[in-house]
Amino acid sequence: LLVLVQVHGQGGVKFQNWAKTYGSSPELYFQPTSVEELREILDMARQRDKRVKVVGGSHSPSDIACTDDFMIQMGKMNRVLKVDKEKQQVTVEGGIFLSDLNVELSKHGLALANLGAVSEVAAAGVIGTGTHNTGIKHGILPTQVVALTLLTSSGEILECSESINADIFQAVRLHLGCLGVVLTVTFQCVPQFHLHEVTFPSTLTEVLDHLEDHLKRSQYFRFLWFPHSENVSVIYQDPTNK
Repeated sequence: LLVLVQVHGQGGVKFQNWAKTYGSSPELYFQPTSVEELREILDMARQRDKRVKVVGGSHSPSDIACTDDFMIQMGKMNRVLKVDKEKQQVTVEGGIFLSDLNVELSKHGLALANLGAVSEVAAAGVIGTGTHNTGIKHGILPTQVVALTLLTSSGEILECSESINADIFQAVRLHLGCLGVVLTVTFQCVPQFHLHEVTFPSTLTEVLDHLEDHLKRSQYFRFLWFPHSENVSVIYQDPTNK
């Protein structure tokens, strides 16, 4: 039995990234709530020979999400699907914001090992744009992903992990929005922890000359440079029992 969902796209939507540096006017703008609706959008795009871009929190500083064709905003597919306390893993829909995920994880005594500077970003987008973090021992955010599911343009769902579709898994962990729609993401978590922060002023020359030392001194070391000056703010963050 074929059930037609008949999803409706919205015209006249003006899209802008968070910094308002890039924008576009997609022909149709969709906010799907199910895989069935997503499939229907992709079918329509194929029939009309349209490209499809998927957007999450719109925080990318580039124009990567901009399109004049079809745009899919994943904000309504944002559920926590499974928390595995034994493996310390969480499976979520691609549209969930990390700000909401952090709250849910804390209820289970879990946390993501590392975060970017902003939490109003979607799970699928934050990995797809290669979002970085802090500390020499931590990889970019995609390295925390242990599994995901991908909806391809043909409507096929691929399960991906180190052991299933391994090559595709490595690509989809940093997909740049060009491989399909990321439906779910499974993150490897860690036990919830607190950080002690120490901030102090320095100079760009000092930080760069002693970068190795700074990296060894703090697990979550970062520094902020004030352009056109030598001024730097050094930030150390380290786990604490306080």
